[in-house]
Amino acid sequence: MALETATQLEGARRAGRVGALACVTALGLIAVIAWPLPAGLLDADGALSVRVLDREGNLLRELPSRQDSRSVSLARNAPVPPVVADAFIASEDRRFGWHPGVDPLAMIRAAASNLRAGRVVSGASTLTQQLARLLVPRRRTLAGKAQEALWALRLSAHLSREEILRAYLDRVALGHDLVGVEAASQAYFGRPAASLSVGQAALLAAIARSPARVDPWRDPERAGRAMREVLDRMRRAGRLDPALAQLAATADLDLVPPGRAFGAPHVVVDLAARLGTLGLDRAVEVRTTLDPALQHDVERSVRSELAADPRLGQAAVLVIDNASGDVLAYVGSADFLDEAHEGQNDGVRARRQPGSALKPFAYGLALASGWTAASVLSDVDLEVGAAGGAWLPRNYDRRQHGPVRLRAALANSYNVPAVELTDALGPEQVLEVLRQAGFSSLDASAEHYGAGLVLGNGDVSLWELGRAYRGLARGGVVEPMRLVRAATDGLGAPVPARRELEPRRFLPSDAVALLTHLLSDESARAPAFGLDNALRLPFPVAAKTGTSRAYVDNWTVGFTRERTVAVWVGNFDGRPMERVSGITGAGPLFARVMRRAMVGVRPQPLVDRARFERVRICPLSGHRAGEACPGVVEEVFLPGTAPLEPCDMHRLADGRRVLALDGRYAGWAERERLEVARGTRAGDAPGFLTPRDGDEFLVEAGIPISSQTIPVRVRGAEGATLVVDGRVMALEGGRSARVPLRAGTHALELRAPGSQEPVQRIHVRVRGP
Repeated sequence: MALETATQLEGARRAGRVGALACVTALGLIAVIAWPLPAGLLDADGALSVRVLDREGNLLRELPSRQDSRSVSLARNAPVPPVVADAFIASEDRRFGWHPGVDPLAMIRAAASNLRAGRVVSGASTLTQQLARLLVPRRRTLAGKAQEALWALRLSAHLSREEILRAYLDRVALGHDLVGVEAASQAYFGRPAASLSVGQAALLAAIARSPARVDPWRDPERAGRAMREVLDRMRRAGRLDPALAQLAATADLDLVPPGRAFGAPHVVVDLAARLGTLGLDRAVEVRTTLDPALQHDVERSVRSELAADPRLGQAAVLVIDNASGDVLAYVGSADFLDEAHEGQNDGVRARRQPGSALKPFAYGLALASGWTAASVLSDVDLEVGAAGGAWLPRNYDRRQHGPVRLRAALANSYNVPAVELTDALGPEQVLEVLRQAGFSSLDASAEHYGAGLVLGNGDVSLWELGRAYRGLARGGVVEPMRLVRAATDGLGAPVPARRELEPRRFLPSDAVALLTHLLSDESARAPAFGLDNALRLPFPVAAKTGTSRAYVDNWTVGFTRERTVAVWVGNFDGRPMERVSGITGAGPLFARVMRRAMVGVRPQPLVDRARFERVRICPLSGHRAGEACPGVVEEVFLPGTAPLEPCDMHRLADGRRVLALDGRYAGWAERERLEVARGTRAGDAPGFLTPRDGDEFLVEAGIPISSQTIPVRVRGAEGATLVVDGRVMALEGGRSARVPLRAGTHALELRAPGSQEPVQRIHVRVRGP
């Protein structure tokens, strides 16, 4: 009896321990299930791809996610499409609506099927378990399966059925690196998930069951059979009317051909590289500012212009809306896929020498510093000192034009006056204006660039040029350009893009207004470009061309009140083009694009001319016209800046009209066969124009000294004698000579006629072998 009682007591104790353990286990499971889900568990976290759209919502390109897949979330402000829910629930989890995350009946059914087959032929994972596996990857072990079940119970305890289904449909793999029903709908059918037919939804559910085997592009017959099987499951689950199931089984699925949209490729590549810089690393949809119709027409214009002139290699174009800063068209090359011409290079972002395209900013500074459109600049021999040695600027037409008014110098893009102007203003001041205008690529010192900065000896990008010229159109204020119109994250919340720079003024508005008047003067540019040139359009345009050294790069940039267009033409490998200038290379493309950009736009006046006063001046001296002046032009001036003095270059002598010029113009006047009044102007004393005292020159080994002569030019020196190291040398036309000099220091003297005493002596140094 005692033994029986002890046995009963031991059994009771064992049962108590088992019961206690069961209670503890149950409480532990309840605690685990009830524990709040980790923050950010359902975030996309790099799983969503980025859809880049034009301003009208058309897809340009879908960028793979950081997981190298294409994934798009279902619309957050709408329920899961019913037809999609029905297809996936019938196919994957018929009892989704009532089980707690795991389905005991399915587990029993699967176990029985697997035992009968002697291998795994059926699974029992619910949609919630599949979601748990996607959110928290596990090992394929019994412990891993238990972990998956616990996570499924947890998810069911904290999320609604709608939330679970949406999270699953956003993450399910659907073949071809597609993740999520929305991405697959757009890839396979070219439509959003909300617009899917019953058959299309069933096909996606069939792909989810076996993405490797069910491929509607590669094997449409097998895919069709899998789709019909899902339709039958939907019918048996009571989620689809039998008649509709039969109709859907034979309906056309409207599959789109495989492939990805790739519009505006340079824009897409540029944005992909700069998403983090722009603050858009969380964005899954980026709507650009591109106008699709304009973008298409500009791309076509680029190809057409290049095909029409075999000398042209590549081209890039920007079109900007001045009011908003929106980039309406962005073409980085003629053909992104053209490897022979390096089409994947982006001519909009590439840095190249801009030639004369920077001149307006130096002239704008001059106008802001007291110069006027009538101020006279010298277009004669000019030697410019620089860190690398002295150099002589040359005009595009290889001619000299004597005294030229600022208006004509800019309009005709004469190089010598521009360099003289920059030297007078100070290269450091011009460089500061350019940097304030947004040319951050000009990051070297003013000493590095020197006065040659205005001729384009610093590299800039077409983007910077377009932005700065838009700044001129905006009255001298540079503002950020906008390539991204809107962006949203995976939850549909807006993601603001960072601005590329803060707005700032770089030139006074009055000076810019006058500068714009000069840049739009068709008559003023006629001597260099003719009246019928590429910049002559049916509406007012302020524009400037640029040609870099050896015809490597062509530029034309200009603006109306409403649009700015920037064009580059050249070769990405730096090969020069055959005598193609900005007006003949980039100019025609600029004109074609500007005309198209202004379609539907009513052009407004570029400048309010009422802000200027008009004065009749001498076209040579820039002063008020006098009775001796052979011609008169009307010039505009900012209030209070018009000249008061009469012309002092034209005089009447013995009934004849003669010129009174500085000595620096003597050579030019002689070549032009102009009669000059002698001894009437300062500067007539004989002297060296070039070189200057202390200049250094370099001669190179292997090249004959006769091919490396030093240019010498003098003024006011009729009958004068040039003496080099004690040797008398002839002056061609009494004005110039080419002197061969070897390494060392050399003395040059200029002697008046009949005199052995020099009127000027200079020393130059030649370095070399």
